[in-house]
Amino acid sequence: MRGQESGTPSAVQEVGLLWRSTFELEYRGSLLVADVDFFDFSEKIRLYRDGEFVAVDSSPARLRVDDHATVEAALSLYGMQYVRLVHLDGRPADSFRPSAGTGEDRRAKFSANHPTADAIISACSWIVLVLAVVTQLPELLNVLGRLLDFTAPTFDLPGWLNTALQIGGILAGLDRALRMKFNRWIDNTHL
Repeated sequence: MRGQESGTPSAVQEVGLLWRSTFELEYRGSLLVADVDFFDFSEKIRLYRDGEFVAVDSSPARLRVDDHATVEAALSLYGMQYVRLVHLDGRPADSFRPSAGTGEDRRAKFSANHPTADAIISACSWIVLVLAVVTQLPELLNVLGRLLDFTAPTFDLPGWLNTALQIGGILAGLDRALRMKFNRWIDNTHL
């Protein structure tokens, strides 16, 4: 697939922090860059080596680098689950780091510079996400239940609280995505 994709992964800083990202890793004197557009519904992940297109695959992706390594990458519901270089000789995998200027990079810098605020935001994100899942899951089940003729008991929450939990759940999921935190029970896209 070499040479079939156009565009450069450096465009991520120009197009937006939350809907596109790149991750990079030095490998054998070259810079590997994994590029993902989170609004690409085919979930394509592109791999570049020193700015040249190498391969593309849909998530979960396995992108061959050379005879010695493969890049594995997978999307979660709101971001990346992982991006890693797997050595074919059995050595431990190396994780890619967020490229400078990406949302993930800025979130990591915030975490390093403000550890107390980061801990509070992380705890709040977890609590809000769990509350949103617990209160909103019955609502989603009832959508399916209308087709299959069953009803799940729901929480009788005021409209403003229901809306706040939905928005808070999205923001909490986004925070977890920017920190590349993944839990298969709440972040998995393949239910």
